[in-house]
Amino acid sequence: MDDLNFHSIFYSLKEIKIPFEFDIIVGIARGGIIPSSILSFIHEKELFLMWLNLYGEGMPPERIHEKPKLVQPFVHDVSEKRILLVDDLSKTGETLEFARKILESKGTIEIKSLVLVGKGDYCLQEFKGCVKFPWRF
Repeated sequence: MDDLNFHSIFYSLKEIKIPFEFDIIVGIARGGIIPSSILSFIHEKELFLMWLNLYGEGMPPERIHEKPKLVQPFVHDVSEKRILLVDDLSKTGETLEFARKILESKGTIEIKSLVLVGKGDYCLQEFKGCVKFPWRF
């Protein structure tokens, strides 16, 4: 998936094998909105968004917070659920870990992460440097 266009991302998400039985998809907004939405359609699963922020909008994005920040309260009931946590990019895993702690505090049974690029339980491509996704203008 070297060419990060909508077509290659969609088909990579359609073809990736996820050997994890999950109940709900949680997308990390904003970067994870599009891939989590695609996965929600493919797997016919309910989708919730978790609004987190760590980096700004520039290219390359600059870190604007010391640690990930929850921008809006996550009010969804995920107790006793298995979650597929989705983001576009995870360079260090810090945002995924922060989201994982929030979900665990709400009684989630099990969490696996999927990222398009970087570090996750499932990933489509390794992180090799600055990435420009087709939804970032």
